[in-house]
Amino acid sequence: MKNIVFIFLLLFSCKAFATEQIPDILLYNGKKYEWSGYSPAFKYFEDNNLKAPANAATTTALYRNLIMTYSIENDSLYLTDVEILVRNGERNDFNNPPKTVRESVFKDYFPEKSKVLMDFYNSIHTIPYGEVIRVTENNWTDIHHEKHLVFQIKNGHVVKKLDLDYKELLKFKKRQFNRFKKTKEYQLALQEEAKNLEEFNYFRPKKYSMDEYLQLVILEKVSNIK
Repeated sequence: MKNIVFIFLLLFSCKAFATEQIPDILLYNGKKYEWSGYSPAFKYFEDNNLKAPANAATTTALYRNLIMTYSIENDSLYLTDVEILVRNGERNDFNNPPKTVRESVFKDYFPEKSKVLMDFYNSIHTIPYGEVIRVTENNWTDIHHEKHLVFQIKNGHVVKKLDLDYKELLKFKKRQFNRFKKTKEYQLALQEEAKNLEEFNYFRPKKYSMDEYLQLVILEKVSNIK
């Protein structure tokens, strides 16, 4: 099932089975955010056959072995750092087990550069931030953030940007969905998203209709926002 950026859904009575991942980073307007969802530099590394260094520590909290830092400067998206985790200490020292520390390896990949434009990246990308809000009904908890940055990115350049609170985001997504519903892509989505909707609703006590689900994930389905 596709990763849903805006709302993370958890069973209230169950523990999470997957290890929480160390997030990538976005630097924007002098502030630091967690980069959520799809991380474009990994495609760049894959396309250019760039691998994690041999000394990168393997951990369930960082399954790709690399931590990417992005920066939006002059409305352009750059990769500005690549870090790995390295172990500090000996594995066989039971009294002082090794700890992991971050180490920058950006210059190992880009010795002549201070940043790399993500000029292949085209997306509407959302960065949740601020207070985490939990709403529980029927032993089910919906979790969302208080605020959201929304960027429309074309060829690595930010062509539109919004800073919305949660209620504004819901209204914004509803407008985008109403536009989307008038297109031929909407009819395709009814078929393409049927399996995802089934999985999404599987444990939920209150089931979503297809239109409700599409409105939730609408920014994954459109290429332009208004």
